[in-house]
Amino acid sequence: MPWSNQSGGGGGNGPWGNRGGNGGGPWGNGGGGKTPPNLEDLLRRGQDRLRGVIPGGGGSGAGGGGGGRSVAVVGAIAVAVWLLTGFYTVAPNQVGIETIFGRYVGSKGEGLRYNFPYPVGGVVKPNVGQVNSIQIGYRAGAGSQARLRDVPDESLMLTGDENIVDLDFEVQWRVNPLKAADFVFNLQNPEGTIKAISESAMREVIGRRNIQAILTNEQSSVAQEVKETVQSSLDEYGAGVRIEVVQLVSVNPPPEVRPAFIDVNAAQQDADTAQNEAKTYASREVPQARGRAAQIVQAAEAYKTKATADATGQAARFDEVYQSYKAAPAVSRERIFLETMEKVLGSVNKVIIDQNGQAASGGAGAGAGVLPVLPLAEFAPRGPNAAQTGAAR
Repeated sequence: MPWSNQSGGGGGNGPWGNRGGNGGGPWGNGGGGKTPPNLEDLLRRGQDRLRGVIPGGGGSGAGGGGGGRSVAVVGAIAVAVWLLTGFYTVAPNQVGIETIFGRYVGSKGEGLRYNFPYPVGGVVKPNVGQVNSIQIGYRAGAGSQARLRDVPDESLMLTGDENIVDLDFEVQWRVNPLKAADFVFNLQNPEGTIKAISESAMREVIGRRNIQAILTNEQSSVAQEVKETVQSSLDEYGAGVRIEVVQLVSVNPPPEVRPAFIDVNAAQQDADTAQNEAKTYASREVPQARGRAAQIVQAAEAYKTKATADATGQAARFDEVYQSYKAAPAVSRERIFLETMEKVLGSVNKVIIDQNGQAASGGAGAGAGVLPVLPLAEFAPRGPNAAQTGAAR
């Protein structure tokens, strides 16, 4: 029973008694004050409100059934809202990796997709279009013109001929769209893994080459070999990463011996220049010499053919003359004599003198041998051959 807060002539009968002649409670004076709230009414009203929300909260009959239906409707709405949160969008440069209770169930392309929401399902959307860069041996500044900061622990490497080279390089990679699930589930620290594999591969490749080749003409082959080695290692790990480019930023000897290596490099370039000039000269002179040699050979072949043909013709002619001579020796000797004299005397000046002292024309003058009216001096040749002509006479 609630207490009554009444006043009387004597002491009050409330739990706090009468104070100062006035019966009072904790909420005021009982003599002419306000009536305090009834705690039982407050508790009853709170219980009625709870029965409308909590099923089986103390109500019975139709009132209890109405409260249960309200809770079911609220629960259905909450479940529907939760299911609607499973819709998600995949961008063109992404791949949606779906999981249910943490287990991979499939990959989705770009567009509006659906999967069970958290905590049942989950979606990871790695960016497969972004090209990432890892710097090894150096660190670039914030701006594009910032000076590079060298990291000797990463850049100093031992070559095959036991020299040290200071090498900075960059590895560009991105997620393989066909193996995005491997990237999500198999790599915990992608950049750290790729950096460690790339540095190890570069040290292996550099350790098989001499420093002179690395500094001069084998940098492109070094980069290609490192790229293939890193890609092969990542494929074995199932990393789902594709290496795009391995680029050598700078390849130099250590600062302590750099001037000497620069001189050696300059000498090597001069040697290469001299070799190139010699090859150019050889490529110009050798064909010309071969052409002249071919010309000489062809001329010799032509002379050989001509000489052989002439000798064969003369032999055939001699055989014919000999056959004629065998048929008539006297006539052949006479004919040969006449033909020979024709060839010998046909192109020289000559005077015919009768050996018996008579003129060739048959004159009667004896002893003179030449007609006196013949002007021999005018017909005789003048000059150096005049003495020979006189001697012949």
